[in-house]
Amino acid sequence: MNKEEFYNNLIKATDTVYPLTCEMVINKLPKNFKYVVKIFSNFREGLEEGEMTFPDVEKLNQTTAPIEAKEVIEILWMDHAIPEWINIQVEDYDENYTYFSLECCGRYSKLSNHLYHIKEGYPPFHSLSPALPSDSLNEDDEIISKFDINWNKQ
Repeated sequence: MNKEEFYNNLIKATDTVYPLTCEMVINKLPKNFKYVVKIFSNFREGLEEGEMTFPDVEKLNQTTAPIEAKEVIEILWMDHAIPEWINIQVEDYDENYTYFSLECCGRYSKLSNHLYHIKEGYPPFHSLSPALPSDSLNEDDEIISKFDINWNKQ
């Protein structure tokens, strides 16, 4: 995957998560986006051929300040490789921006067969809802009431 494809997949994932989250919450989420990136450093043993890690890179286990989409690509692109999976979800908002959390695998690859979430259509991204309060779901785990996105931060 080249940088342009990686960027386009980030935008596709964002364009999936944002409307889903807007349907679930009572908050009015701005249509301007920023991202907070965290790259995990815990690696499973026994990397497969084509997988790599960057244990000496300082940005591991760091959380970035909110950044633009193009900056996300620059931070995550290492030696022409990308994280094998990235969970994306709306984390917060203010009057100007909706903030997406990007939790990233510490294993990287240049090979598409190592990327997760191909069936979602924008690998390696996996779209997640925000954390759900238990009273917003029915017994079939269907959302029955909207909630404040910050319900668990109060």
